[in-house]
Amino acid sequence: MAATEDQLARLSKVKDIITKASQELKSIEVNREIDLEFDVGNLLVTDKNTLDEEAVYDPDTRPAYLQSLARDGIQALMSKVWDLPSHTEDNAVFVTLPKTTTVLPREKPVPKEKALTKWEQFARDKGLTKKKKDKKVWDHILKRWVPRFGMKKVQADKEKNWVKEVPGNVDPYEDMFAKEKELKRERVAKNEYQRLRNIAKSRKLKVPNVGVTGNDLATSKDLGVAMHHSRFATASKGKFQPTLPNEQVPKGLGKKRKHEQITGDGRAEKKRYMEVLKKVEKNELNLSTAVHKQIREENIEADLAKKGGKKQLRRSKAGGRHRTRSDHRASKLGKGIHESRKQKISKIKAKQETGGLGLGKGRRTERTGGKGKKG
Repeated sequence: MAATEDQLARLSKVKDIITKASQELKSIEVNREIDLEFDVGNLLVTDKNTLDEEAVYDPDTRPAYLQSLARDGIQALMSKVWDLPSHTEDNAVFVTLPKTTTVLPREKPVPKEKALTKWEQFARDKGLTKKKKDKKVWDHILKRWVPRFGMKKVQADKEKNWVKEVPGNVDPYEDMFAKEKELKRERVAKNEYQRLRNIAKSRKLKVPNVGVTGNDLATSKDLGVAMHHSRFATASKGKFQPTLPNEQVPKGLGKKRKHEQITGDGRAEKKRYMEVLKKVEKNELNLSTAVHKQIREENIEADLAKKGGKKQLRRSKAGGRHRTRSDHRASKLGKGIHESRKQKISKIKAKQETGGLGLGKGRRTERTGGKGKKG
């Protein structure tokens, strides 16, 4: 009888544990007033039900409320996924998702087709199709199969072309083998240039016409840039390179201005501003120099007013030119006087010394064009 009571007690404890576990585990069924919308192809679920404003605005209940909404949505979506046909591979379950029903925007634009090279475009226009060639061809001179390219191809060319004919219009002492090697290097360089240009075209990069004109002829600016670069391609970087007559330096090839950093230590910026301020500050006024300059200007103004001089540069009716401020200043300082005027002044001084002609103060003579009294 005691054993039976113990069994009943254990059974009641197991039932209590099961009921608690069932209470903790929520149901997989999700009930909403408005049915949820599913796009299983995109693993998307949309809930159009209204939110509980009190639970959302209350900071104490907001996290639990939002977590419950997210849990219900994911649970409903996973129920739809498990209803799809599945298969097992390597102890893993795989499900094939259906086609999507929601159009989502792309993160990046649709990739464009790769740009065709010049040869590919030519072959498409002419309808040429690429044919697979054999790796070896029959050489009628060597009487054996020779590979199309590679080390053995070079050896076969040396055996076949061991002698070369010298044309009549070239130097008979020119090495034809060296010339052929140079031509081959040029072909290889041209092919490499074409390959790089195709890459630049596919990436929409601009290839400069410096050194090689290409299909389009280089402009005068391109030739100037090429000459500028060739000038500095010497060992001395153009230091001893003479300049051509009327040579113009192309624009845009000088040193670029380096802007100062606007972030970092403020002491360097303060030091830079103080240096600029020292350059802007003017020295103390030299009073004696300013006074003499003002007196000289007033004397020039008075002399011009007395002799009828004008500031503007214009010719008189008699054909002569009026004396201007610059002329008067030049005569005072002994600069800018015309050579003929110097000769006239020297003649007048010579006559004064000999007593042939006297020019008193305030007198005017016919030589100066005045109408003063003679005597």
